[in-house]
Amino acid sequence: MDQQKSPSRRQLNKGQACYNCRLKCDSVRPICGPCARFVGGGLEDCEYTAESGIARSQVLEEQISIIESRIQELEKPNENRASVGLHNPYQPSYSPLGFTNPQSQAGPSGSRSQPPPTMIAQPRPPNFTRTLVDSFLRHASQIGFFLNPEMFNSISSRASLSQIACPALIDAICLWGSHLSHSEALSSQTTTLLPEALRSAATSLSNQRNPNTVIQTIQAEALLAQYFFRNARILEGKYHASTAVSIALSSGFHKIRSANIQSNPPQSPTGYPPTAQEEGERINAFWAVLTLNNTWLAADGSPGDVSYAIVDTPWPLDIEMYSQTHTQPSNSSSTVENFLTNVPDHATALVALHAKAAIVFDQAYRLATQFTESMNRTNQPNNHCAEYSRLHQVIEFLKQALPPISSSEVNSKSLLLVIHSFVHAATIQLNNPFRLHFDISRSRAINAAISIVDCMRQTNLPTVGYIDAIVGTLWMAASQVFMTELSQARHNPGSSRQNVQQFRQAVETILAAMSVFSDCRMIELQLETAQRNYAAVRNH
Repeated sequence: MDQQKSPSRRQLNKGQACYNCRLKCDSVRPICGPCARFVGGGLEDCEYTAESGIARSQVLEEQISIIESRIQELEKPNENRASVGLHNPYQPSYSPLGFTNPQSQAGPSGSRSQPPPTMIAQPRPPNFTRTLVDSFLRHASQIGFFLNPEMFNSISSRASLSQIACPALIDAICLWGSHLSHSEALSSQTTTLLPEALRSAATSLSNQRNPNTVIQTIQAEALLAQYFFRNARILEGKYHASTAVSIALSSGFHKIRSANIQSNPPQSPTGYPPTAQEEGERINAFWAVLTLNNTWLAADGSPGDVSYAIVDTPWPLDIEMYSQTHTQPSNSSSTVENFLTNVPDHATALVALHAKAAIVFDQAYRLATQFTESMNRTNQPNNHCAEYSRLHQVIEFLKQALPPISSSEVNSKSLLLVIHSFVHAATIQLNNPFRLHFDISRSRAINAAISIVDCMRQTNLPTVGYIDAIVGTLWMAASQVFMTELSQARHNPGSSRQNVQQFRQAVETILAAMSVFSDCRMIELQLETAQRNYAAVRNH
């Protein structure tokens, strides 16, 4: 007679055991018994692969493995190694566009396997993809799309999409199009589009059918990073930003037109020297992912992982300029190092100004961190005058090169607002360590914060639509300057009533501006923090 198994020792089917403990799981939701007893706590709700086809942890592990393998191949192309077709074993047969991946469908014996039932997409309208692409393209430049958007002008059917873009790029664009859509039917699709975009990106470099796979994968990874940052998922955002910049560096995008490399020009995906447009996309790709990676590392307080000293690629141009005229120098070297020592470069395109603004913010944060640590040891603020003065001068020269927001075109106001905010936040960061020691540093920080508020007041914010999530960090820095002044004014009877009122109005302007863009989860969280801080200042 068969013995009935004890409930405590029952065998769980695949997908019923959570991904954290995997063994001896009792499948209790939202967190199983073994995970609840984890020493020290810290585990989040359990993930069960049967619910979504793949746990988020598995996606990240698979991506790390694939990217590490691909980077090794790119760094050592001549090394003899077995050719392994990397693909995600959880990849469904169908993407949001109806693409099929023959390799992912073939089983061990070459037979076709069907996608897990839970991963089959629901029927979508005939114009679903075109609608999402259009939704994305309206804000593409603000999101960091560095490719030529005209590549999508010829879309007439699903078949044409596979000819102009790899699945990873299309899936990332569809994710963003859904996220930005005002249609509830389309915006609700993000829950299915996100895992599809992650799987496509993880296996993209193993797909060589599209000659532009490398640069389009970099674009897809950058879009995923921006999506995660916008949704306050910082760890995942940093992962995809790091992946994007790693592929760009491995592809030599930091040495385009380098005067330090004596070799033939890099080839295009077709095997011929790149056209001006193709080279321009590579240049813009490099600067987009470098600044994305480094500024979010600085904003998060993480150490930088890419040295500016290795960069020889010339400053970027607006993408349409590459096909109109050939204005790039014949060779280039030490691009960022020259900029940081005030060597003139005449790079004034908005994308170049954005890269420069992001760089001075990153440098100001890192110098301020060094200053603070050094002063904690020596209590000698004067030891840093040379470094401080040099970067201060770079920032001030850059401010003079910025076009005013009030005279800019509507479609560039969002980017200009980000650029101005970067530069003034750099001044705040640079002066923060010295504000208690030198009146000039305190005055410069206050004036920079006021300049950010002035930029807000010069912009009709509700018409901007979309703005980079990084402004939440930049505007928080400005609000903290004013709240510090308000806090100190309580203990200083001689404080000007007029200044106190001005600082309060400035804080309220910043809070109102952040509330306009609170559909961005990152900005919403920082708005809530700023509101609590302001309430604490006012109530004391």
